[in-house]
Amino acid sequence: MTTYEFTAVLDRPVETDADHDRLFEAGLDDTTPEGRQLRVHREADRLLDAIRTVIIDSRRAGFEVVGLDYEDLVTIETIAGRLGRTYESVRLWKAGKRGPGGFPEPVNSGGFNLYSWTAVRIWLAEHEFEVDGLPAAEDELLLAAADHLLRARSLAGDAWAALAKLAA
Repeated sequence: MTTYEFTAVLDRPVETDADHDRLFEAGLDDTTPEGRQLRVHREADRLLDAIRTVIIDSRRAGFEVVGLDYEDLVTIETIAGRLGRTYESVRLWKAGKRGPGGFPEPVNSGGFNLYSWTAVRIWLAEHEFEVDGLPAAEDELLLAAADHLLRARSLAGDAWAALAKLAA
């Protein structure tokens, strides 16, 4: 088994002793609650299993996991910092003037470009760049996807409730 570390975002803060007790009794004794966040250190065969069981255990304790604290949207400056490279070297990748080409496109249109860190990590792995000290690209892809899905589920619930009020 592997110990996976990530941060789950809850629908509300853990404030009372009773909240802490419910989390512990639900099997979340491998987490550290901090406000709306659970810092997780969970043993599992796969990262997906660790995420799934934290969601189930949180629900059992009366909380909903509404996201993972995973920063997938990044700037070129952030990419450079995470990789220990200069801004200019990453900008040249983006411009296609250095490296293998095909650097991921920004996820938005407009003046201030944001990139998917996961897409950048996949691009790095495909082109066999060394990225020491970072989680495997597959784990990052799963964390990003799980975060987006959990946030979308939470947002859709709010949207459906608002639409129902409008329709009434």
